[in-house]
Amino acid sequence: MAEDPLKAELEQVTSELAAARAEYASLGARIAGLEARRAALSRALTGAERRSAGAFTARYRTDAIVAILTDAGAEMSINDVVQALHWAGRPGETYDNVGVDLAYLAEQGRVARVRRGVYAAVSSSPRPAGRP
Repeated sequence: MAEDPLKAELEQVTSELAAARAEYASLGARIAGLEARRAALSRALTGAERRSAGAFTARYRTDAIVAILTDAGAEMSINDVVQALHWAGRPGETYDNVGVDLAYLAEQGRVARVRRGVYAAVSSSPRPAGRP
C-alpha cells in the first residue's frame, strides 16, 4: 500500500518534468529566434544609418527593400522590413504594401523567399536547383 502513493508521486513528477522540458525547449527556440531577429534588425539599422535619409527615401520602395535586405545580410520577416523602412525615413510604408512588393521582388529574382513571410537578399540565400 505504501508503494501506491510513491508511484503516484513519481508519475506526477515525471509528468511535470516532461512538461518543464518541453517548455524549456520552446523557450530556447524562442530565445534563439529573437536573438536572430535582433541581430538582423541591428544590421538593418546600421545599414540604414549609413545612408542619408533623403537619398534613401527618394528611391523606389522596391529598391529600398532590396537595399535593406542586402544590408541586413540575413533573412527578415515582412514586419522586420517594414520597421527597417520606418527607421530609414519611410514611415508611411505598410505591411500590405511591403508584402506585395516582396512577393513581386521574389518573382523577379531580386530577393529570395525563405519561407512564408520571410525573405532574404539573393546573395545571402542559396538558390534552388535549376535557377540561374
